[in-house]
Amino acid sequence: MKIEMTELEPCRFSIHYEADALEIMNKRAEVMKAFKKAPVPGNRPGHASNDAIRVHYGKQIEESLKRALAEDSFHNTLFEKKIKPHGAPHFNNLLLDGGKFVCEFEVLTKPEFDLADWKSLEIPKPHDTQTIEEVSEKMMQELRVRAGEVTPYNDTDFVQQGDNVIVDYEGFVDGVKVDSLCATGEMMTIGGSSLEGFENNLLGMNVGETREFDFVAPSTGLPSLSGKVVHFKATISTGAKTVPCGLDDELAKKFGKETFKDLQEVVNQTAFGRVANMQRLQVHQAVSKRLVADNKISVPNWMTVSEAQYLAQQSKLDWAVMQDSDKEAFISMAEQNVKLALILDRIREEEPEAQLSEQEVFQVIKQNLAQTKTDKNIDEVIQQMSKTGYLQILFSRIKDEHAMDFVIKNVKIVE
Repeated sequence: MKIEMTELEPCRFSIHYEADALEIMNKRAEVMKAFKKAPVPGNRPGHASNDAIRVHYGKQIEESLKRALAEDSFHNTLFEKKIKPHGAPHFNNLLLDGGKFVCEFEVLTKPEFDLADWKSLEIPKPHDTQTIEEVSEKMMQELRVRAGEVTPYNDTDFVQQGDNVIVDYEGFVDGVKVDSLCATGEMMTIGGSSLEGFENNLLGMNVGETREFDFVAPSTGLPSLSGKVVHFKATISTGAKTVPCGLDDELAKKFGKETFKDLQEVVNQTAFGRVANMQRLQVHQAVSKRLVADNKISVPNWMTVSEAQYLAQQSKLDWAVMQDSDKEAFISMAEQNVKLALILDRIREEEPEAQLSEQEVFQVIKQNLAQTKTDKNIDEVIQQMSKTGYLQILFSRIKDEHAMDFVIKNVKIVE
């Protein structure tokens, strides 16, 4: 065999591979063996001659041989050049001509770095942002609203706190319409979102009324809009008021419990779990920051941009038309995500307990899908995720979560 490897950019290589005659001959024999059991007209199953098989399956045999040689070229390259791939290869050219096979493909690799000591990490114990009692009270009020009586707006009703409204709005910055600040038929619970300043401007409006107002974009949003004055034009399409249910046994029965005391016990248990999850999330964030800060990794540009585009897509933003300042913000977040994923990958290599097998990951995915109570067949849902490429992303996320749980169990939480 002959392998020529050219670095196109950091962690991205172009490979030129040529197989020798012996490789091709051995691989052709393997392919012919696989076709031996294939049905050939005029011959008993498994008894057709090689010549008869070649005549009947000539094109399929050559295609199978090309694919098999291409797969071998990838694995041989990994072994000979001692590289760790990131994902599957991308083949640009495959040529099989008699006793000669040549292929060209690109390989992405993981950046090399020295894994910092993580087992001696000490993380401050997170402070409780909400008590169990506060979470329990909030949950109970939410249940009251869910079980309450909903009354559509009449001609005299106007928008108040707690109402559900459907609103159309357009946002303008310096007189220019901004698509990401526009919506049609958006459902909104007044007082239920982080955009309190926006919602307050809707208070007192009637159905069909249009109101214009200015709103200063928060610093937590896109950098290109942060702190800028947005001029909104909003119209209330319709709305409904909800009269919360009383805190009594009737409320409990609507949620499958006999008494209000029974419901309160369930809510308290759930609140305890939510507070524990919030604490775990705080530890997760603290450990993630320390891991990224302690490990010096030079992340290739193609890795960062790919993750940034995925994050933008998840935020329902079009990368192609985003402003540079917004792209830079997503790239910054993406770089941290990629670094953490690379670190967790290295930890998995060194710690068997931090690993999950492919079968175990599939089991987690199936369990999660079963809990969604979807009407679709689970296997069909998984196949669809595989076609869209989401399955691979989900695999990585689940493996990273398991590895992070392993790390958290091994670090020291100090008071």
